[in-house]
Amino acid sequence: MAWRSMGASTKGRCPALWRRRRIVATPRGASSPGSGSGPRAVRDGEVYLPEVEEGVRKWSTDVSKSPYLKGLGGEDGAKDSLTLCAVDMGTNSFHMVIVKADPKGNVVVVEQMKEEVRILGGSGSFNVIMEETEAYAISVLHRMQNIASSKGCDQVRLVGTSAVREARNSNAFLRKVRNVTGLQVEVISGQEEARLVYLGAMQAVPIRDKDVLVVDIGGGSTEILYGKGGKPAFAISLQLGHLRLFEQCMGALDESGFIPGAKVDECRSKVQLVLNETGIKEELLELMMSKGSGGEAGMQVGGVSQAIDVAVGCSGTIERVEAMISAMKQAPPVGKALKKFSGKFALNDDSMAGSTGAGSKVLYTVHDNLEEGKFTKAGLKDLVAVLVSCKSRKERSNLPGMNIKRVDLIVSGALILEGIMDYLELDSMTVSPFALREGIIFDSLTKSIPGFKPTPCIRRDSLMQLARRFDTENRLRSAKHSAKLAKLLVESLRSGPRPPPALELLDDRFEFLLEAAILLHSVGIFVNHAKHHKHAYYIIKNSDILLGFTPTEVEILALLALYHRKKYPNPKKATISSLPKEIQDRIVLMTGIMRVCIALDRRNTASAVESIQVLHDEEGESCVLVAEPGVNSAGVVHDITFELWAVKQELDYFASTVGRAFTVVEGDRAEPDQEGSANPYISS
Repeated sequence: MAWRSMGASTKGRCPALWRRRRIVATPRGASSPGSGSGPRAVRDGEVYLPEVEEGVRKWSTDVSKSPYLKGLGGEDGAKDSLTLCAVDMGTNSFHMVIVKADPKGNVVVVEQMKEEVRILGGSGSFNVIMEETEAYAISVLHRMQNIASSKGCDQVRLVGTSAVREARNSNAFLRKVRNVTGLQVEVISGQEEARLVYLGAMQAVPIRDKDVLVVDIGGGSTEILYGKGGKPAFAISLQLGHLRLFEQCMGALDESGFIPGAKVDECRSKVQLVLNETGIKEELLELMMSKGSGGEAGMQVGGVSQAIDVAVGCSGTIERVEAMISAMKQAPPVGKALKKFSGKFALNDDSMAGSTGAGSKVLYTVHDNLEEGKFTKAGLKDLVAVLVSCKSRKERSNLPGMNIKRVDLIVSGALILEGIMDYLELDSMTVSPFALREGIIFDSLTKSIPGFKPTPCIRRDSLMQLARRFDTENRLRSAKHSAKLAKLLVESLRSGPRPPPALELLDDRFEFLLEAAILLHSVGIFVNHAKHHKHAYYIIKNSDILLGFTPTEVEILALLALYHRKKYPNPKKATISSLPKEIQDRIVLMTGIMRVCIALDRRNTASAVESIQVLHDEEGESCVLVAEPGVNSAGVVHDITFELWAVKQELDYFASTVGRAFTVVEGDRAEPDQEGSANPYISS
């Protein structure tokens, strides 16, 4: 599909520039259209790692000459890992990440750095990089270069996005960067940026086999991509970023930082204008109908939200929006009460004082009942209502979950996101902690390591990497068996005539976290047997290996490892009291399941109890847990007396968490050749 440009006029109104295309394979070495704003067009497959003058570390421009790659060929002195540095030169901030990777695809984050630069700041509508900003940007890149050198990076990749693409003096800036630091910036098109964001998101969120819409809101542009089965099918880059929108429509605020309603309306109109003029919704629907949600041509599609499996949001703006929605569900307002009445938010409204008592504090009411890592359009609209109702910058800064550095830009960013979700009729969005810089890393790995393929699930891959690293007594084998028994237990509980209502808390996401916690519960033994549950909490909480997990998910894993023995979780204690109520309830339930299933392999044989199932009475109030013994290497049936005793120690707590009375018994071992002996709860 040919490239198309629209709305190039900048007179009389804010510019509405974008480019879009259907994604097609680009032959290696061919020029990428639309990326010529830098010193030369970006070529697919090339990583700019220029050699510099003597005395400065030399970064090879030819990755095939990397000593690491020679090592992979079997030469002496081979390295067992490759250290990569990626720098995302965004419109608002520069982000750096350094990772170590091995040929098996294991990736560990070594260092991260973020510095606010605002590369087009202070230039107004001239779109030039000012001298002072240029000097600061180069100094930031020089610091990042020094960090990369200290970490022994084999490759460094600098990527320039919207601001660098559009700056009128971009070439002069890039030339100075090279002269001062010896580093060359790879200026990518908006569509290539969207592709890399998609690649990064796939490593953190299980979307590889799904139809997905990816939204990334940056400072200067917003990328929207439709991916199908792990391959990008459509991408568009809009000149609609949170910093750009703020400067165009809000401009310089007064000393208090108050944002007038007229400026909010102007922002909304601008967002609506850009989205309507793109025709993106119609083009997406046309593409989806031509392929069909199941890949069949001619299938009718009701709308974008009905035609995709999930909408994924990337970038700091969307992460902050989700964090604020989650925080506002729990935290009382700071200062004078924020009251919600008749569906409208109002700050410091004395006329409403009588409804709750003068000066009283009430909870924020946010219409969002999804777990951390997701938010609904209703929850977003509630947040926007709060943000635009604030009378000053100080009031915004006191909102729960607010990052003081985003106290102004979060307003314009949230308005862009609100406009996109309204326009595309998206009901909810999942947040990916990975975005462009992680996409750069995985793109570089596929080009630098022969045969490297990104793992289908970076979460599971990094989880197993951590479990193996601290598996000093071969406990991982036992942990895998306990995780299998946990899956059987949950499936068997759900198969009854009246499944426990508590199990509604365990969706796919939390079942995965339960499995992950069981796999990691014994890592603390690496430090010491004594108090190893506490050591496990510390290791998990402070690990740099777990990739693709949100901070809350890491906290859940650490807490489950802490509570797998000794004390039970107590929501009144400080350890978990800061977490949302629904997360606390899930931790309590998962702890009960986890402790029973670890007890079922108390001697760490991974075979004593081969299988389990739950028998239900007709009323569904009482249950019997049947443990079926396995056989040892000599073919003798295991004596599971000790396992049954261990389970009984945990049964009362487990019964309280699922709301059923429980007993445990040993079942007869089902021999494979016996008719009807197959266990319906064991998956093949």
